Amino acid sequence: MPLDARKVAHISANRTRIRAGRSETVVLIAAGNGTTGTQVVTDAVWHDRHDGGPVAVPYGGPTGTGHANRGSVAWDATVELPGSVSLPTDLRYVARTASVAGISSAPRYAVIDAMRAGLGTVASAGSTTMTASGNRWRLHLRRLP
Repeated sequence: MPLDARKVAHISANRTRIRAGRSETVVLIAAGNGTTGTQVVTDAVWHDRHDGGPVAVPYGGPTGTGHANRGSVAWDATVELPGSVSLPTDLRYVARTASVAGISSAPRYAVIDAMRAGLGTVASAGSTTMTASGNRWRLHLRRLP
């Protein structure tokens, strides 16, 4: 049964209230074709998750649809980003710091998986190849030594 507009608004308001005081700023690091780029993202919600053993990580597939299983992949954290963030196609790492200058001394995480989560169908700005559904991004991450 589809949700009506009132229920969607209620769920969105609750998510906003849940996120209050729990968000932080992270830096996305992209690398490809001999270049690197960074993007500072505010309002990220970080979840340290894992004890290091293998777990099944859902995978959105090359088009962002479906949830085939990638098998056992160790991951250490998940981070939720606002749906308005345009993820680079060559996204490689997430640094847990509020500035680009702090990347070298901050904990860095490799991106295992990036998928849409949440309500609705929302297209990310600049995304032309991914069928995006959901109002936020969820990234599974592995901590780098």
